[in-house]
Amino acid sequence: MKNIEKRIDADLVIAGGGIPGICTAIQAARMGLKVALINNRTHFGGNGSAELMINLSGAAGMQEFNFNARETGIIEELWLENLYKNKNANRWLWDSVILDKLYKEKNIMLFPNTCIDEVVMDDKSKISCICGTQNTTETRYSFYAPLFVDDTGDGTVAYLSGAEYKYGREAKSEFNERIAPDEADNNVLPSTMVFNSEKRDHPIRYVAPDFATDLTKTDVLKYRVIPKDNFGNFLWFYEIDGKLDQIFEAEDIIKHHKELVYGIWDYIKNSGEFDSENHELSYVSPIMGKRESRRIMGDYMLSEKDVVEQVDFEDSVGHGGWSIDLHAIDGFYSKEPINRHIFLNGIYQIPYRCGYSKDINNLFIEGRCMSTSHVAFGSTRVMATLATTGQANAAAAYLCKKYNCTPRDIYNGHLEELQQLLLKYDQYIVGKKYVDDNNIATEAKVTVSSERTAGFTDGNSETLLDMDYGITVPVVKKFKGIKLYAKALCDTELRFAVFKPSKPENYNPHEKLCERTVSVKKCPEFSEIILDADIEVESGFYFIWIYKNENISLMSENIQLTEAVTSQHISVNEINYIDLETLKPKNQKWKMLNESLCFRLVEDENIFKGENLINGYSRPYKLPNAWQANGVENEYLQLDWDENKEISEITLIFDSYLNEYLRGEKKRVEVARPMLVKDYNIEVRMPDGTFKTLKEVRDNYQRINNFKFDKIKTDCVRVNFLATNGQPYVSVYDVRIYK
Repeated sequence: MKNIEKRIDADLVIAGGGIPGICTAIQAARMGLKVALINNRTHFGGNGSAELMINLSGAAGMQEFNFNARETGIIEELWLENLYKNKNANRWLWDSVILDKLYKEKNIMLFPNTCIDEVVMDDKSKISCICGTQNTTETRYSFYAPLFVDDTGDGTVAYLSGAEYKYGREAKSEFNERIAPDEADNNVLPSTMVFNSEKRDHPIRYVAPDFATDLTKTDVLKYRVIPKDNFGNFLWFYEIDGKLDQIFEAEDIIKHHKELVYGIWDYIKNSGEFDSENHELSYVSPIMGKRESRRIMGDYMLSEKDVVEQVDFEDSVGHGGWSIDLHAIDGFYSKEPINRHIFLNGIYQIPYRCGYSKDINNLFIEGRCMSTSHVAFGSTRVMATLATTGQANAAAAYLCKKYNCTPRDIYNGHLEELQQLLLKYDQYIVGKKYVDDNNIATEAKVTVSSERTAGFTDGNSETLLDMDYGITVPVVKKFKGIKLYAKALCDTELRFAVFKPSKPENYNPHEKLCERTVSVKKCPEFSEIILDADIEVESGFYFIWIYKNENISLMSENIQLTEAVTSQHISVNEINYIDLETLKPKNQKWKMLNESLCFRLVEDENIFKGENLINGYSRPYKLPNAWQANGVENEYLQLDWDENKEISEITLIFDSYLNEYLRGEKKRVEVARPMLVKDYNIEVRMPDGTFKTLKEVRDNYQRINNFKFDKIKTDCVRVNFLATNGQPYVSVYDVRIYK
């Protein structure tokens, strides 16, 4: 007997159901491609699956100044969906969120539990089909398509097709990287294994298996700490075996992980050092979470210079921003610091050429096997960033079918169209405007009910200046300063400086433009003070450094603002926080706060004007780029044309506060981002001058709202707002209306 054999034909075959592959499949299916999504496990999501539930980190995390940096597009949709349906961060509900998104796309064929083990070539540079067995059904599949995607993590399809790849760490000399080792080797970032416990209402006995590691017979606890207050949850630094081959020695690594996991739990339960009597081991992942193995070579390999210097690429299709986060090769057993977070100045661009094989003409590559050096991989490897490579490849695959061409041909001849497609579907390309001749919103006159003034004056708390603080503010043309609200114990002076960032998309204090002091009179109640600057500047966000003065408190409130971020300059005693320039541990860093200092610009520059709705930007870049109203009820936006237009589609892009690092494994209070518009009606003007309701929307929790309908003629579209999910004013980035 032999397995059943079946042939599957598709427009795009994706090997690997990790987060990037999922984003590729959803985006490609929505663009009309017939997609086969193959996964070697039951659960889709890779390291972010229900089996591992490793947090979907990205550009918004682990930095000082990556404000407004969160990746959007499909990954933002998944994040917001999970928040709404799974606020308690249940791993199995997250699994259902992923499956629900995949099941809803009729153009996606799912093949779980299917291991690809063969690649058939037309010639040495083109794949004909890939083959694998679905063990649950004893079926041998052959997948045929003009285009393939390798999201296997290990680069399995590329490897079997003969594509060139790299494994291990390159020497400093190969890419001129400061952070690389002097000599090349085969070491990679070690893998980790998830386990969790639950607290019961009665004591739980634990007897360790004989294979468990006895931590008391090692010296590991001289260098590593099991936290007393978080001992029952998975901790990423329980990692090992970066010197073993992550593919060919994977089963040995899994065995070593199990020895460590059950040994750690034995120590937690039986050493007497932890309040763990009622805790029970509730889950141990059957697989390890791999960080690094093969990296496939594309037409371009991203390197340290590209990440650190934030190089501008003509073929930028996404962005990253996580620190260059390189781990000790021996992981938990290393005597070195467990990792090093080399902080960046801001987000960097990811070029399209990193997303397809330089050798195999019809193979896209994405996820952790994308084309980077080991050092750059230390930043790109986080899942939310890798999701952008998946969405980019989906749009490129659509264009490949449209023009009957290869991935490389898209770079050579259709790059602008690719980038505009990505912008249409809310993928961010640093500094690039969305332009579409079919979007007739840009031809309309925009009228709005009100326009909010940047900043606020009604705080409910105070912030003592017992350390340096910073506040970023937007400036259009001329910065005359800001107004703050201060209490003072005595007559004193407040020193401040104004800084320009190093790039338009950055927020870091790079170039000092001025430094001044302002006199502050003794005052037991808050009174206005003006930090006078009067500087001619280019449009952008500017950083105001407010120096320590313990005689002064400033008015603040626990709110989040699109237009400003408050930070404090704190001392750090973390040897793994590394300065970008010196590559030595930082002793101070800027920490973004959830609260905001109350402020007003000395000269209001109409930051939140209605025209922002059609300016081509759907997130902050140089300026906030949103329209914000004074309130919610009775607020509206309206687009008028001089003559009737035939329309069939409307897209609204709301503010989901891209400045926050959303952690999918953390429980939350809210089920929707408070900034998002919740309830609204869309109306169109009829020939008799009356308005007809086209769409009533209730309980929205997504950033993107898109509506398609039968063509209708009108000379006016109006959106009436009824409620947000908590924010006291409406905030909208973009209105698009298509012919």
